[in-house]
Amino acid sequence: MNYGPLLTLSLLTGLASAQQNTPRATPPQMTAEMRTRMAQMQPITDLAETVRLLPELEKNKATAVTRTQAKSLLSILTALQKAAAVQPNDAKKYLAQIEDKILTSKQLTALDSLLLKAEEQRAASRAQAQRSGQTGQPRITGMPLPGMAGQGQNRTRQGGQNQAGQGPGARQPGQFNPFKQGRTAEALTAYMKVLQKK
Repeated sequence: MNYGPLLTLSLLTGLASAQQNTPRATPPQMTAEMRTRMAQMQPITDLAETVRLLPELEKNKATAVTRTQAKSLLSILTALQKAAAVQPNDAKKYLAQIEDKILTSKQLTALDSLLLKAEEQRAASRAQAQRSGQTGQPRITGMPLPGMAGQGQNRTRQGGQNQAGQGPGARQPGQFNPFKQGRTAEALTAYMKVLQKK
């Protein structure tokens, strides 16, 4: 009796089963402290995302801001740009002013569509990162990328504590300004120049 094909089939089945049961790298679970900090950061994150997408309204004549709206937005954006830090309550206030007093319902609908599209893109990126074994943790605008802690203005002090006092790379809500650094600051400055020309 020839057991070769049966043995091969058995080995292949076992190998396939072992591959399916191999644990994938799972993202680290968020601690209660991390969840609390994320919740506190949410107004700042929402404001940053809204401000980031405002220039997109200019691409459609029907949703472009008017001269009066531009003046109102400029006062908010200038305050954001000059602030040493953005407090969560201030972020809520600015976001409410933009959504409730400055933008029209048509502009808000367009902005909501842009926000949904951006969230879908982030979700797809997270899913792709998880499939490839990366953590896929959400990115907060203005926060250092993983592995970048302790570099540049975010150097750690004695005992691994940084300026926020929560270990390398951690920042507390209200102790940084996402509109003062990197691409966010550059995009804000460019958008403010557009608004000043209206």
